[in-house]
Amino acid sequence: MPDESILCLSYFDTVLGPNTFYCNTPLVANEHPDLGRILEFQEEEGTFIFAYRKYQTINHIFYIDSEMARGGKDLLMITYMIRAAYYKDEITDIYNYLLSKSSDLEEFASELKSNKELTKLLHSHEEKSIRRNPLKMASKSFRKQFLDIFDKFYMKITPKINIAAPIAAKGDLKKIYVFGPRNSGKTTLLKNLEVIQFLNYKESEAKRNLVNKIYDFIIDNIELLTYECIENDFEGTQKQLYDHCLDNSEAFILIFNASDKSSVKDTIEMFQLVLNRCLDKGEYIPIMIIGNKFHDKEKLSPDFIYENFDLEELEKCGMPLQYFSINVLDEDEKLINALRWLIKKLV
Repeated sequence: MPDESILCLSYFDTVLGPNTFYCNTPLVANEHPDLGRILEFQEEEGTFIFAYRKYQTINHIFYIDSEMARGGKDLLMITYMIRAAYYKDEITDIYNYLLSKSSDLEEFASELKSNKELTKLLHSHEEKSIRRNPLKMASKSFRKQFLDIFDKFYMKITPKINIAAPIAAKGDLKKIYVFGPRNSGKTTLLKNLEVIQFLNYKESEAKRNLVNKIYDFIIDNIELLTYECIENDFEGTQKQLYDHCLDNSEAFILIFNASDKSSVKDTIEMFQLVLNRCLDKGEYIPIMIIGNKFHDKEKLSPDFIYENFDLEELEKCGMPLQYFSINVLDEDEKLINALRWLIKKLV
């Protein structure tokens, strides 16, 4: 299960900055959390949780004494991450499960600290191409010793899943799809949700209550409606949502530029495709509409939005939809309130 359960060792390289020493599976940008950025902003030793959409992680920061390092210490981080959706039927509380692995990460770090060759390896090469893969340049004895320890802790930390247990296929997992015109702020929305979630976990006193857990679930299952679900003709004027994307959706988030009237036409066409499908199937899937406000630009009035989207008529018909005017870049509280509305419609 390399894609569902991942163990990594990262360190701060004096030339490259944050760098991966070894991972049991390659990390993919925008799919897995950026461990470099996590390490870059963490300097205190300790263990903490960091949730990133599809993956939940537990991270242990530690130092190793080194005569070659600036300040006499090398900064390292062990990260264990799991894809929560895969284990949802086996692990009822992902947060507490990860916290229970703190002692294992500390023990792993303790064994790494006892290996003096590790710090030498972190400083032994000057070429950037070599420094990016330091383990490849290690001696055979070190590689064997390191990988034996690594594999031991990977097997110890990874949940034991009964192979016979029914686990939903990835294609059958319900999703919350984000869609809208280009340059409307879709990617910014997702990235800001991840930041909010990180800060929420970072608060040591934050209670993992039902609302927070549902909020985590929403972020874990939000995806951009990409080419897999949108078919464009050669001129890029027609967009058709594939039925399977609608059939496997819990909800939709439509976002558009609230300062640009020209984008409203495309937005309404996209909205109508989803709406027609919902009405044809007789299913009222929640649709949250976000008018993304950009700084120093005049925003469209709510009356204009309600009139052009026929929101009042749809609400009278019982369609669960709501419009929010939010600057998704910095109005975090408004964004959280909008998600609360979505949570109420999903539970």
